[in-house]
Amino acid sequence: MSLSLRARLGALVFMLVPVFGVAEPVSELPAEPIYLWAEKPLIEPDREHIKDQRVYAVDNPSMTPFWPTEAKANGAAVVIFPGGGYVRLAINHEGYDIAKWFAERGVAAFVVKYRMQEYGFPAPLLDGLRAVRLVRKNAADWGIDPAKIGVVGFSAGGHLAASVSTRFTFTNLLDDPLGDVSARPDFAVLGYPVIALYGPDAHAGSRKALLGENPEPQLLHENSLQYQVTDKVPPVFILHGIGDQAVPVGNSLAFFTEVQKHNKQSELHIYQTSIHGVGMIQGQGSVSNWPQALEAWLAGLQVIK
Repeated sequence: MSLSLRARLGALVFMLVPVFGVAEPVSELPAEPIYLWAEKPLIEPDREHIKDQRVYAVDNPSMTPFWPTEAKANGAAVVIFPGGGYVRLAINHEGYDIAKWFAERGVAAFVVKYRMQEYGFPAPLLDGLRAVRLVRKNAADWGIDPAKIGVVGFSAGGHLAASVSTRFTFTNLLDDPLGDVSARPDFAVLGYPVIALYGPDAHAGSRKALLGENPEPQLLHENSLQYQVTDKVPPVFILHGIGDQAVPVGNSLAFFTEVQKHNKQSELHIYQTSIHGVGMIQGQGSVSNWPQALEAWLAGLQVIK
Protein backbone atom coordinates (compact mmCIF):
# COMPACT_ATOMS: atom_id res chain seq x y z
CA MET A 1 0.00 0.00 0.00
CA SER A 2 1.39 3.40 -0.95
CA LEU A 3 2.17 6.03 1.63
CA SER A 4 -0.42 8.39 0.14
CA LEU A 5 -3.16 5.75 0.37
CA ARG A 6 -2.14 4.90 3.92
CA ALA A 7 -2.27 8.57 4.79
CA ARG A 8 -5.76 8.95 3.34
CA LEU A 9 -6.96 5.88 5.22
CA GLY A 10 -5.33 7.16 8.37
CA ALA A 11 -7.09 10.47 7.94
CA LEU A 12 -10.41 8.69 7.48
CA VAL A 13 -9.95 6.68 10.64
CA PHE A 14 -8.70 9.69 12.54
CA MET A 15 -12.23 11.04 12.29
CA LEU A 16 -13.41 8.00 14.26
CA VAL A 17 -11.13 8.82 17.19
CA PRO A 18 -12.19 11.60 19.55
CA VAL A 19 -9.34 14.05 19.82
CA PHE A 20 -9.56 17.11 22.06
CA GLY A 21 -13.01 15.89 23.12
CA VAL A 22 -14.58 16.21 19.66
CA ALA A 23 -16.17 13.15 18.04
CA GLU A 24 -17.07 13.25 14.37
CA PRO A 25 -20.19 11.31 13.29
CA VAL A 26 -19.71 8.42 10.91
CA SER A 27 -22.08 8.48 7.96
CA GLU A 28 -21.13 5.08 6.54
CA LEU A 29 -19.71 1.87 7.92
CA PRO A 30 -15.95 1.77 7.25
CA ALA A 31 -14.95 -0.80 4.64
CA GLU A 32 -11.18 -0.46 4.74
CA PRO A 33 -8.83 -1.54 7.56
CA ILE A 34 -9.09 0.78 10.54
CA TYR A 35 -5.77 1.84 12.05
CA LEU A 36 -5.82 1.38 15.80
CA TRP A 37 -3.63 4.37 16.59
CA ALA A 38 -4.76 6.70 13.82
CA GLU A 39 -3.97 9.79 15.90
CA LYS A 40 -0.28 8.92 15.52
CA PRO A 41 1.83 9.10 12.34
CA LEU A 42 2.12 5.87 10.39
CA ILE A 43 5.45 4.09 10.71
CA GLU A 44 7.41 4.09 7.47
CA PRO A 45 8.82 1.99 6.00
CA ASP A 46 6.14 -0.49 6.97
CA ARG A 47 7.73 -3.94 7.35
CA GLU A 48 4.43 -5.85 7.24
CA HIS A 49 4.48 -8.67 4.68
CA ILE A 50 2.79 -11.98 3.90
CA LYS A 51 4.58 -15.31 3.70
CA ASP A 52 2.85 -18.70 3.43
CA GLN A 53 -0.51 -17.01 4.02
CA ARG A 54 0.72 -15.58 7.34
CA VAL A 55 1.21 -11.92 8.20
CA TYR A 56 4.59 -10.90 9.63
CA ALA A 57 6.13 -7.77 11.17
CA VAL A 58 3.09 -5.59 11.83
CA ASP A 59 4.22 -1.98 12.30
CA ASN A 60 0.87 -0.22 11.92
CA PRO A 61 -1.73 -2.28 13.78
CA SER A 62 -5.21 -2.26 12.33
CA MET A 63 -8.53 -4.07 12.34
CA THR A 64 -10.45 -5.16 9.27
CA PRO A 65 -14.25 -5.01 9.60
CA PHE A 66 -16.67 -7.69 8.45
CA TRP A 67 -20.23 -6.37 8.59
CA PRO A 68 -23.37 -8.51 8.70
CA THR A 69 -26.15 -7.67 6.30
CA GLU A 70 -28.67 -5.18 7.60
CA ALA A 71 -31.30 -7.91 7.75
CA LYS A 72 -29.09 -10.13 9.95
CA ALA A 73 -27.35 -7.55 12.13
CA ASN A 74 -28.18 -8.08 15.81
CA GLY A 75 -25.97 -5.44 17.43
CA ALA A 76 -23.28 -7.80 18.73
CA ALA A 77 -19.61 -7.51 17.77
CA VAL A 78 -16.40 -9.47 18.17
CA VAL A 79 -12.76 -8.44 18.02
CA ILE A 80 -10.67 -11.32 16.63
CA PHE A 81 -6.99 -12.03 17.32
CA PRO A 82 -5.42 -14.66 15.01
CA GLY A 83 -2.68 -16.85 16.43
CA GLY A 84 0.93 -17.38 15.44
CA GLY A 85 3.12 -17.39 18.53
CA TYR A 86 3.51 -13.60 18.56
CA VAL A 87 5.73 -14.14 15.50
CA ARG A 88 3.14 -14.27 12.70
CA LEU A 89 -0.63 -14.10 12.24
CA ALA A 90 -2.68 -16.97 10.79
CA ILE A 91 -4.85 -14.27 9.29
CA ASN A 92 -7.03 -16.45 7.07
CA HIS A 93 -8.20 -19.51 8.99
CA GLU A 94 -7.99 -17.91 12.45
CA GLY A 95 -9.07 -14.46 11.32
CA TYR A 96 -11.04 -13.83 8.17
CA ASP A 97 -12.78 -17.23 8.14
CA ILE A 98 -13.88 -16.72 11.74
CA ALA A 99 -15.09 -13.20 10.97
CA LYS A 100 -17.23 -14.42 8.06
CA TRP A 101 -18.82 -17.06 10.31
CA PHE A 102 -19.79 -14.41 12.85
CA ALA A 103 -21.06 -11.98 10.21
CA GLU A 104 -23.32 -14.70 8.82
CA ARG A 105 -24.88 -14.87 12.28
CA GLY A 106 -25.48 -11.15 12.52
CA VAL A 107 -22.35 -10.25 14.49
CA ALA A 108 -20.01 -7.48 13.31
CA ALA A 109 -16.44 -8.80 13.34
CA PHE A 110 -13.09 -7.02 13.40
CA VAL A 111 -9.91 -8.97 12.58
CA VAL A 112 -6.92 -7.39 14.28
CA LYS A 113 -3.37 -7.21 13.01
CA TYR A 114 -1.52 -6.56 16.25
CA ARG A 115 2.15 -5.88 16.89
CA MET A 116 4.28 -8.88 17.79
CA GLN A 117 7.89 -9.85 18.50
CA GLU A 118 9.31 -6.76 16.81
CA TYR A 119 7.83 -4.75 19.69
CA GLY A 120 7.20 -7.23 22.50
CA PHE A 121 5.16 -6.62 25.61
CA PRO A 122 3.08 -4.54 26.18
CA ALA A 123 2.45 -3.62 22.52
CA PRO A 124 0.12 -6.56 21.69
CA LEU A 125 -1.96 -5.99 24.83
CA LEU A 126 -2.22 -2.27 24.15
CA ASP A 127 -3.37 -3.04 20.60
CA GLY A 128 -5.95 -5.50 21.87
CA LEU A 129 -7.32 -3.06 24.42
CA ARG A 130 -7.42 -0.24 21.87
CA ALA A 131 -9.35 -2.42 19.40
CA VAL A 132 -12.08 -3.11 21.97
CA ARG A 133 -12.19 0.56 22.92
CA LEU A 134 -12.49 1.66 19.29
CA VAL A 135 -15.44 -0.65 18.70
CA ARG A 136 -17.17 0.44 21.90
CA LYS A 137 -16.50 4.15 21.28
CA ASN A 138 -18.05 3.92 17.80
CA ALA A 139 -20.84 1.54 18.80
CA ALA A 140 -23.69 3.97 18.22
CA ASP A 141 -22.46 4.98 14.76
CA TRP A 142 -21.78 1.39 13.77
CA GLY A 143 -25.05 -0.08 15.01
CA ILE A 144 -23.38 -2.04 17.81
CA ASP A 145 -24.64 -2.66 21.33
CA PRO A 146 -21.78 -1.51 23.61
CA ALA A 147 -22.79 -4.26 26.09
CA LYS A 148 -22.36 -7.04 23.50
CA ILE A 149 -18.72 -6.73 22.43
CA GLY A 150 -16.62 -9.88 22.74
CA VAL A 151 -13.09 -11.00 21.99
CA VAL A 152 -12.02 -14.11 20.08
CA GLY A 153 -8.49 -15.49 19.92
CA PHE A 154 -6.59 -18.60 18.91
CA SER A 155 -3.29 -19.95 20.24
CA ALA A 156 -1.14 -16.87 20.98
CA GLY A 157 -4.12 -14.82 19.85
CA GLY A 158 -5.98 -16.67 22.58
CA HIS A 159 -3.35 -15.43 25.01
CA LEU A 160 -4.06 -11.90 23.81
CA ALA A 161 -7.84 -12.37 24.06
CA ALA A 162 -7.44 -13.82 27.57
CA SER A 163 -5.14 -10.91 28.47
CA VAL A 164 -7.76 -8.41 27.34
CA SER A 165 -10.38 -10.34 29.32
CA THR A 166 -8.38 -10.26 32.55
CA ARG A 167 -6.12 -7.20 32.25
CA PHE A 168 -8.54 -4.70 30.73
CA THR A 169 -7.45 -1.97 33.16
CA PHE A 170 -3.80 -2.22 32.06
CA THR A 171 -2.28 1.01 30.82
CA ASN A 172 1.06 2.64 30.31
CA LEU A 173 -0.21 5.49 28.15
CA LEU A 174 -1.06 8.72 29.92
CA ASP A 175 -2.46 10.51 26.87
CA ASP A 176 -4.64 7.84 25.24
CA PRO A 177 -7.71 9.72 23.92
CA LEU A 178 -9.77 6.55 24.42
CA GLY A 179 -8.43 5.83 27.89
CA ASP A 180 -11.80 6.49 29.52
CA VAL A 181 -13.62 3.96 27.32
CA SER A 182 -13.98 0.53 28.92
CA ALA A 183 -11.84 -2.18 27.32
CA ARG A 184 -13.55 -5.01 29.23
CA PRO A 185 -15.09 -7.48 26.78
CA ASP A 186 -18.57 -8.81 27.49
CA PHE A 187 -17.61 -12.37 26.53
CA ALA A 188 -14.54 -14.23 25.31
CA VAL A 189 -13.92 -17.16 22.96
CA LEU A 190 -10.54 -18.87 23.28
CA GLY A 191 -9.33 -21.51 20.84
CA TYR A 192 -6.46 -23.71 22.12
CA PRO A 193 -5.07 -20.65 23.92
CA VAL A 194 -1.61 -20.01 25.26
CA ILE A 195 -2.16 -19.19 28.94
CA ALA A 196 0.99 -20.15 30.86
CA LEU A 197 4.35 -18.56 30.13
CA TYR A 198 6.19 -20.52 32.82
CA GLY A 199 5.77 -23.95 34.36
CA PRO A 200 5.34 -27.38 32.71
CA ASP A 201 2.66 -26.24 30.24
CA ALA A 202 4.38 -23.01 29.21
CA HIS A 203 4.57 -22.15 25.53
CA ALA A 204 8.24 -21.24 25.17
CA GLY A 205 7.90 -19.73 21.70
CA SER A 206 5.23 -17.24 22.72
CA ARG A 207 7.17 -16.39 25.88
CA LYS A 208 10.34 -15.58 23.96
CA ALA A 209 8.55 -13.57 21.27
CA LEU A 210 6.50 -11.59 23.77
CA LEU A 211 8.91 -11.15 26.70
CA GLY A 212 12.39 -11.84 25.32
CA GLU A 213 15.09 -14.33 26.29
CA ASN A 214 15.27 -13.74 30.05
CA PRO A 215 12.12 -12.04 31.33
CA GLU A 216 11.77 -10.98 34.94
CA PRO A 217 9.78 -13.42 37.13
CA GLN A 218 7.12 -10.79 37.83
CA LEU A 219 6.59 -10.19 34.11
CA LEU A 220 6.24 -13.94 33.55
CA HIS A 221 3.70 -14.18 36.35
CA GLU A 222 1.64 -11.21 35.15
CA ASN A 223 1.45 -12.69 31.66
CA SER A 224 0.54 -16.20 32.86
CA LEU A 225 -3.15 -15.54 32.77
CA GLN A 226 -4.47 -18.20 35.11
CA TYR A 227 -3.11 -15.92 37.84
CA GLN A 228 -4.90 -12.82 36.53
CA VAL A 229 -8.51 -14.04 36.71
CA THR A 230 -10.75 -12.01 39.02
CA ASP A 231 -14.46 -11.76 39.70
CA LYS A 232 -14.64 -9.29 36.79
CA VAL A 233 -13.86 -11.96 34.18
CA PRO A 234 -16.55 -12.15 31.47
CA PRO A 235 -18.18 -15.41 30.34
CA VAL A 236 -15.57 -17.53 28.56
CA PHE A 237 -15.90 -20.31 25.95
CA ILE A 238 -12.76 -22.45 25.51
CA LEU A 239 -11.96 -25.23 23.05
CA HIS A 240 -8.80 -27.35 23.04
CA GLY A 241 -7.53 -30.70 21.76
CA ILE A 242 -6.55 -33.13 24.49
CA GLY A 243 -3.48 -34.20 22.52
CA ASP A 244 -2.39 -30.75 21.34
CA GLN A 245 1.39 -30.95 21.02
CA ALA A 246 1.97 -27.25 20.34
CA VAL A 247 0.02 -25.76 23.26
CA PRO A 248 -0.69 -28.34 25.99
CA VAL A 249 -4.30 -28.71 27.06
CA GLY A 250 -3.17 -27.85 30.59
CA ASN A 251 -3.25 -24.19 29.52
CA SER A 252 -7.01 -24.26 29.05
CA LEU A 253 -7.56 -26.43 32.12
CA ALA A 254 -5.64 -24.01 34.34
CA PHE A 255 -7.46 -20.96 33.01
CA PHE A 256 -10.91 -22.52 33.21
CA THR A 257 -10.26 -23.73 36.76
CA GLU A 258 -9.98 -20.08 37.77
CA VAL A 259 -12.72 -18.75 35.49
CA GLN A 260 -15.34 -21.18 36.78
CA LYS A 261 -14.82 -19.87 40.30
CA HIS A 262 -16.18 -16.50 39.20
CA ASN A 263 -18.31 -16.95 36.09
CA LYS A 264 -20.74 -19.84 35.84
CA GLN A 265 -21.80 -18.88 32.31
CA SER A 266 -18.51 -20.25 30.96
CA GLU A 267 -17.84 -23.50 29.10
CA LEU A 268 -14.78 -25.67 28.41
CA HIS A 269 -14.77 -28.10 25.47
CA ILE A 270 -11.95 -30.66 25.28
CA TYR A 271 -11.83 -32.64 22.04
CA GLN A 272 -10.19 -35.97 21.26
CA THR A 273 -7.65 -34.62 18.81
CA SER A 274 -3.99 -33.66 18.59
CA ILE A 275 -4.62 -30.94 16.00
CA HIS A 276 -3.40 -27.45 16.79
CA GLY A 277 -4.65 -24.56 14.70
CA VAL A 278 -7.81 -26.28 13.53
CA GLY A 279 -9.70 -23.06 12.91
CA MET A 280 -12.98 -23.98 11.25
CA ILE A 281 -11.59 -26.84 9.15
CA GLN A 282 -14.19 -29.56 8.64
CA GLY A 283 -13.69 -33.32 8.50
CA GLN A 284 -11.36 -33.52 11.50
CA GLY A 285 -13.64 -35.51 13.78
CA SER A 286 -15.57 -34.12 16.71
CA VAL A 287 -13.37 -31.02 17.01
CA SER A 288 -14.88 -29.77 13.73
CA ASN A 289 -18.17 -29.42 15.59
CA TRP A 290 -16.91 -26.73 17.94
CA PRO A 291 -18.59 -23.90 15.98
CA GLN A 292 -21.99 -25.50 16.64
CA ALA A 293 -21.19 -25.65 20.35
CA LEU A 294 -20.12 -22.02 20.24
CA GLU A 295 -23.30 -21.02 18.43
CA ALA A 296 -25.42 -22.66 21.14
CA TRP A 297 -23.38 -20.95 23.88
CA LEU A 298 -23.72 -17.53 22.22
CA ALA A 299 -27.46 -18.07 21.90
CA GLY A 300 -27.61 -18.90 25.61
CA LEU A 301 -25.92 -15.58 26.35
CA GLN A 302 -28.38 -13.87 23.99
CA VAL A 303 -25.49 -12.62 21.87
CA ILE A 304 -27.15 -14.23 18.85
CA LYS A 305 -30.63 -15.64 18.30
